[in-house]
Formats: sequence, C-alpha cells, structure tokens
Amino acid sequence: MALRTTQQSNYFHALLTQRRMDAADKRELVADYTHGRETSSAKMTVGEMDALIKHLEGERQASLKKMRAKIINIAKDIFNVREMSQANWDALNVFLKAKFHARLDELPYEPLRNAVTAIEKWRDYETKKMTDALLHRGGEPTRSL
Repeated sequence: MALRTTQQSNYFHALLTQRRMDAADKRELVADYTHGRETSSAKMTVGEMDALIKHLEGERQASLKKMRAKIINIAKDIFNVREMSQANWDALNVFLKAKFHARLDELPYEPLRNAVTAIEKWRDYETKKMTDALLHRGGEPTRSL
C-alpha cells in the first residue's frame, strides 16, 4: 500500500483551508476514510486520499451551486422578478465583474463567498431605498440598478 502523494496532500490541505475546517474535523474526516486506522493524513494510502479528495470536491461543488443559487435568488429580489431576464443577468454580471472581475459562472470558491455578502448588501440597500421612499415621500417605490 503506497502512502498518499505530496500532490494529494497539498491539494487535500488546500481543500480543507477553503472549507475552513479545523484540526479536530480534519482528524475525524481522516479517521472516517481510513476506517479508524489513522487520524493523520500523513499515513493515508493513495486510494484513501483519492476517495477523501473526491468527497471534498463533491461537497465543494455542492457549496458552489448553493452559493450561486443564493445569489440568483437575491438578484430576483433586487430586480423584483420571478425569472431573470437577459437584462437582469447582464446587470448582475456587471455588478459582479465590477466587484470581483468575473461573471457569476466564472467566480471561484472564495470570491463567490464574498459575492454572496456583497449582493446581500446590495439587496439591503435597495430595500432601504424603497422603504425610505414609501415612508418619507409617500411615493411609489422604485427599484434601480
């Protein structure tokens, strides 16, 4: 049984860092994938590490999908629509490109996490503007880009 490679180890630790996993969670994860034999990734086999990396990549992809869906739902709130039109997509991507230098479908993990926060702030700003318009001017609320 060959031990995990340096490349696997580096990638594994990069995935853990992205997930902000602490040492105790890492030990538990390693124990799960070695069937309790080890708690340190240093003594994992190539096959065990490969399976663990695939698991973490799957979780990462699910997390990316969830964050993108959250951004889309918040954008729908901002634009006050049920379905995104091309103009809405263009406006969303202009916003993301200005802040993060990439469209929604191009954003990697960490910038995507930050984009969720940024679009939440955008929504909060638009909601405050609309509320102020209703309360202070008695006028119809308008949503702007």
